[in-house]
Amino acid sequence: MAVSTLLTLKEGDSGDAVRFLEQLLSSIYWFGLQQGRPSLITTNVRFDANYDSQCQQIVTEFQENYNATFPFPSPDITVDGVVGPQTWKALGD
Repeated sequence: MAVSTLLTLKEGDSGDAVRFLEQLLSSIYWFGLQQGRPSLITTNVRFDANYDSQCQQIVTEFQENYNATFPFPSPDITVDGVVGPQTWKALGD
């Protein structure tokens, strides 16, 4: 999916776009475990298609850890718990 076609997601949103986000976050979580190294997120998400406070916390953790792990040449992504174009791009990296 192209970044430009993805919705900005925030707490309170629900639906297919949130389910897609949950799948991406879960993949990142499990990839880190399988590689035996720290993941960009430390908690797996619930698959309920609801962007609740837990999902927001996981997104915030991803944003913080992404910035710490890829400081250059990647520009920092905004750490706000909102999944906008910067975060969608980072999730796809």
